[in-house]
Amino acid sequence: MKSIFESLYGVKDALLSAGEMLGLLGIGVVVGIMGAIKKRKINLGWNSKKDKMFVEKHGRIHELLTELRVTIRASRCAIFQFHNGGSFADGMSIKRFSVTHESCDTGTNSVLLESQDALVTRYLDVIAVMNESPGKIVAVSSLSPSAFRSCLEINSVEYFSVVPLRLFDGLTTLGFVCCHWRSADPLDEMEKEGITQNELQELILNSVGNINSYFSINRRYGR
Repeated sequence: MKSIFESLYGVKDALLSAGEMLGLLGIGVVVGIMGAIKKRKINLGWNSKKDKMFVEKHGRIHELLTELRVTIRASRCAIFQFHNGGSFADGMSIKRFSVTHESCDTGTNSVLLESQDALVTRYLDVIAVMNESPGKIVAVSSLSPSAFRSCLEINSVEYFSVVPLRLFDGLTTLGFVCCHWRSADPLDEMEKEGITQNELQELILNSVGNINSYFSINRRYGR
């Protein structure tokens, strides 16, 4: 009988030891998970609301950009945003821009990947067109030889239009919307339908204004 009790106590001790080990292991797992969550390596859906807002915001911007492209029968419409790309040795900021949103017609290649971190100083002519003739349809052949013209020609663009995007104060430039036509045919068709160049320019400005308002509101409230 004594040996039976000794065996039971032995089993009890073994179970207690196993329980302690499992408990320590469980604590270690919990600590590890909390540490990973803190470092944002594991997402348990706690930021799902913020993620949803992000997707909805940029989805809506893409919809507006596509509506613009379809309305004006462009081959491509893209949003370029300015950003800081580091600093020069004298501390001056290096100004760059990147394509953040794009809508392309069937058969038109994307320029999203090749248009990242571009130096603004290489494309000063597009800045000049944006400031001097926003929304105007410009023939690529009318541009002076430059990096901007070469980039358009490489992508078979014959006509383009540029409109700035500004913050809600109306002064701070966030970037610009650039529309491309790979052929004059769509422009000629609209002209035959009675849509003048001035009317098309006004249509572009109004459509980009809607995109600009959405950008400004979201930037103003930090979304």
